[in-house]
Amino acid sequence: MNEPLYGTPRAHRSPLGPLSPPLHRASTAAQPDAETIRALGAGQKSGDFYQRLGHPNGRQFESLVAELEGADGAVAFASGMAAMTAAILAQVRAGDRVLVAEEIYGGTSAFATTDLVRFGIAVARFSALDRRSLAALLRQPAALVVFETPVNPTLRVVDVAAVVAAARAAGARTVLDGTFAPPPIQRGLELGVDLVVHSATKFFGGHSDVLAGVVAGRHELLGPIELFRRRTGGVLAPDPAWLLCRSWPTLQLRVQCQQQTALELAQALLLESQAGRLLAVGYPGLADHPDHAVVRRQMHGGGCMVSFEVPGGLERARAVFDRFRLIARAASLGGVESLASLPAFTTHAALTPEQRRQAGIPDGLIRIAVGLEAAAALAADVQQALRG
Repeated sequence: MNEPLYGTPRAHRSPLGPLSPPLHRASTAAQPDAETIRALGAGQKSGDFYQRLGHPNGRQFESLVAELEGADGAVAFASGMAAMTAAILAQVRAGDRVLVAEEIYGGTSAFATTDLVRFGIAVARFSALDRRSLAALLRQPAALVVFETPVNPTLRVVDVAAVVAAARAAGARTVLDGTFAPPPIQRGLELGVDLVVHSATKFFGGHSDVLAGVVAGRHELLGPIELFRRRTGGVLAPDPAWLLCRSWPTLQLRVQCQQQTALELAQALLLESQAGRLLAVGYPGLADHPDHAVVRRQMHGGGCMVSFEVPGGLERARAVFDRFRLIARAASLGGVESLASLPAFTTHAALTPEQRRQAGIPDGLIRIAVGLEAAAALAADVQQALRG
């Protein structure tokens, strides 16, 4: 096998020289001779050649992800959706059949039902929370099974090992969107999935100033994905790659703090639910979570997201949402600031109300991406918004 043209795990070394890595913005690099250019252009040799084919900052970030995930390597993209679409399209062709969970990010759902079908790829939907649903669809040949856990935005947790076992027995590969629970909370490859996709915009970036995505897995699957990236041009640029490497040393500390705060916020919101001011509180770390047994088996903690449903549907949810003072109203998650979103207007806006109901997303649902603020301050903000 030729040397990979993407990042791979690197041996640890004591730091020498500048502790902040250089930023390589050059779009092209001069070469010593024709043979070097031939080898670089043919993908037979890695190195600086043309930025669309990779660059040092991107490979450094990919190597960090590969090491974190325990993967052979990782391939970085300009956004999470670019990573997900590449992970799917690099493995299928016209006539193939792809199974996509109903409980999945709205962008992935829209891509599958709008674009994959235009390319002659059959798409079937299953409930990742019902083993019988997937088993029934796997009675016919399928190339891929695409799912996520924890589920956005309901925070239900899918039994990864069960999905993997069913898919593998039927000869299908698995693609997991692990954005909501990055390592060390959850390690999808250790649980058996073939490819893990992350929106690196979220926890990996961590400061609301990066747009990026990444796919991690085995060499045999990453090679076609890297070639797909070359052909379609979705490479991650040097500047966001540099920012991702800047954020990396604090990833574990940030996630640890955010996860503890999310648990404390969820516990405070349970009191609001018991008082009748909320219909439901969703957090995988709570003992009454419907998938708590699965959480204990495959996650280290409950994650950094909390959701809750207010009575009165979308109109009441809008009123509560508009009264937040500390929590910012914005899409995304994983940053140092706590963010609130209305899934009906953001992550799942592309779905019809009926499609959202089928995915278990009530109109009154509000999702909180917990940042680094104090848990008591966040709880007080939600409480004052509920009381109006």
